[in-house]
Amino acid sequence: ATARREADGKVTGVIGVGQDITELRKVLAAQQQVAEDLQRFIETANAPIFGVNAEGQVTEWNGMAAQLSGFSKQDTLGHLLVK
Repeated sequence: ATARREADGKVTGVIGVGQDITELRKVLAAQQQVAEDLQRFIETANAPIFGVNAEGQVTEWNGMAAQLSGFSKQDTLGHLLVK
């Protein structure tokens, strides 16, 4: 917002700009729901699912991967999958 002033500097009003972000908030909420659904799917899958970044570090490790390998998610995240 910016003050609107008379020639002598006296403030006579305020000029501001507003924007309706209702649709943006709806889209963001929908994105969040999809992300939560996918995370739930990964975590509850009956198959091992893991992710590795370009450096070979584990970035995802679901419950079945932990069950089959014996290594918990906390044990694997950030570590190299293969040495």
